Amino acid sequence: MRIAITGAHGTGKTTLARALSEELGLPLITERARLVARQMEVKTCEELFRNPDLAREFQERVLEEQIRAQLAHPQGFVSDRCTLDCIAYWNLYLGDEGAERYFFKARLHAYRRLDLIVYVPPLVLSGGDGFRLGEHHAEVDACIRRELSLLRGAKVLGLEGVAPGERLAHVLEFVRSRKFSAGS
Repeated sequence: MRIAITGAHGTGKTTLARALSEELGLPLITERARLVARQMEVKTCEELFRNPDLAREFQERVLEEQIRAQLAHPQGFVSDRCTLDCIAYWNLYLGDEGAERYFFKARLHAYRRLDLIVYVPPLVLSGGDGFRLGEHHAEVDACIRRELSLLRGAKVLGLEGVAPGERLAHVLEFVRSRKFSAGS
């Protein structure tokens, strides 16, 4: 199974991804944005708001790293983020003008290379942590929801109405009740 967890920042995706990875015995792909930020020496997201050229390079590298990490695990994984998240953050920092190729690549990868996308709604919002944004949850969430609505036929499990403490059990029940095949 190739599973990606999507949703705005600070909603508990990392906690869910780690637990799901452990329960299913699948490799965990950690968030690529922090890796790229370290590589590019980006200290805060505010730098990306102030510098569109830096934001563009950053987002392009995050998408490439996300795809590379997922392709490195063809037998399955749980990813703390999805390529659709890249679209949401590109929109946040840069808008959508001139991003058609980027968006197409991110959407194609999500549609063709994932067996399940788990959407975590912003029920529990934590603040900024130095790199993580302390706000903009609603903007990011709206974009991710819009992207998920475009993926007709894709396997998307929304966790709306599921308490944080029940998320893991809910996802495991969903996964175990269905048969997934690679590339489906």
